[in-house]
Amino acid sequence: MGTRGSLRCRMGSLLMGVPFCIPALLLFQALSSGASEGRDTYERRIQNAPSNVSLYNEYVSILMVDRAYEKALNWIEKGLAVEPANAELRLKRGIALHALGRVEKSLRTLEALPATGEARFYMGLGYGALRDHASARKFLTEAWELGFREPYLLYSLIEEDQAVGDKAAGLNHFQLLAKDFPDSPWLHVLYADAYFLKNDDAQARAEYQEALRLNPDLPGVNFRMGFLLNKSREHAAALEYFRKEVAVNPAYSDAHLFLAETLRNLVRDEEAIPHFRRALALDPKSELAYRALASTLTKRGDLTGAADVLGEAEKEFPVDTGFRAQRILVLNKLNRREEARREKDQYLLLMQERQNRENEVPKKP
Repeated sequence: MGTRGSLRCRMGSLLMGVPFCIPALLLFQALSSGASEGRDTYERRIQNAPSNVSLYNEYVSILMVDRAYEKALNWIEKGLAVEPANAELRLKRGIALHALGRVEKSLRTLEALPATGEARFYMGLGYGALRDHASARKFLTEAWELGFREPYLLYSLIEEDQAVGDKAAGLNHFQLLAKDFPDSPWLHVLYADAYFLKNDDAQARAEYQEALRLNPDLPGVNFRMGFLLNKSREHAAALEYFRKEVAVNPAYSDAHLFLAETLRNLVRDEEAIPHFRRALALDPKSELAYRALASTLTKRGDLTGAADVLGEAEKEFPVDTGFRAQRILVLNKLNRREEARREKDQYLLLMQERQNRENEVPKKP
């Protein structure tokens, strides 16, 4: 699963943060004094002492700090094969799954853990990603009450307060963030979000830039800078911010989507295609990604690839006539006449059904 829907994913009508992130502080706290050792050294040490679970924990922490989440997950499973009940490895499994966009699996892992601040924090982020804002607020609040003191937790709570329309709670959490973390870059992100909602792009950019000056790896913030730069047609500058975002936040589908669109704006279609595909792998419900990828493949003359992408889009959106209309054109160009005829028949049927539904709606007097 990737990012979907609201501005947890896309800067649209509401500013809503980013669902997949690994606050570096938590991971660095987990590192031992041996963190400077290379990966090969750790793998040799584990090979020589395969029952030493602390080595697995140390190595996994290093991999996660390096954002090598798939490899970290592999070593987590190896460590859990030695000690299935190891709480630290199980927590890291939940965090790695979250970072990879596998939110439901992450939540199942975290729900089975004791009620620690870290576990509740990631559960809050996970439910927020699923747009279950009541549960997100519940678990983020529990994380704070259990002593997990991270400014990103309060920032996330403020976002959830906004999502449910609880202005009083949002103000209380903002005041707590300003009091307890007066130097946090997340304060600048909040200010920038407010400017963005007021269409004051210049001030928003200034605040996002200040936040990134304080911490260039803030999840979601490079994306927002790229979005604003793209909006002002500064595509080359936007490209670098989107590249940074996918490095910081690899499971963020919209970062790949906007990176691909920016590459298309710079007439670098071949480079854009893998990022469109990655966006779809993370979020199979991204209509924009299907349309953009199909158009890019068509433009490059890969009509078979475009037809395949549109076929996948039809499976995800069976009543969307736009994908069928686009596919009919591509199939005719491929001289796949019979397939195009079947698509046209289905298109006409869907259009007739839509017309019937519209006719059934009673008209206002």
